[in-house]
Amino acid sequence: MLKTLLEERKRSRAVRDLKVVGSAAEPVFDRFVAAAAAAFNAPVALISLIHGEEQWFKAAHGLVIDCIPRADGFCGHALDCPDVLEVLDPCADPRFAQLPNVVGDPYVRYYIGARLQRTDGTSVGALCVVDTRARTAASADQKAYLSSLARQVTRALEDRMERRIPEAAR
Repeated sequence: MLKTLLEERKRSRAVRDLKVVGSAAEPVFDRFVAAAAAAFNAPVALISLIHGEEQWFKAAHGLVIDCIPRADGFCGHALDCPDVLEVLDPCADPRFAQLPNVVGDPYVRYYIGARLQRTDGTSVGALCVVDTRARTAASADQKAYLSSLARQVTRALEDRMERRIPEAAR
């Protein structure tokens, strides 16, 4: 319990330090979600950040969405997966079967997400691909590509943060 509380505080601080929650859309992040959706031939891809009890979206392809409760999403579960989290049948998985986006619009039937892990090891969110139709498991190459894109997203987030720190503060 204490370990989890400390990890959540560290995660929230790491997300807050990125100064990205609530920021406007940025083309660099839009390109990442477009590339992820194309690689999986899927209608939806998202970059999410987990901050407290919210799942906030920095970029979205195929959906118009800003934020949902953390408990209503998949990406919080991807934070602690050493590999990608792939859910082939959310309706049959007790963790996800009753989520609003599974039982209602957009009727998620497939999810794959790779965590966004900062250089200090803190997982802050996920790059994910979502489909509204059932799919077979992703190939090893697709999983590796998604993980690689997630590392690039994290690097872009940290580079963005570094550019915003005034020179005098360094």
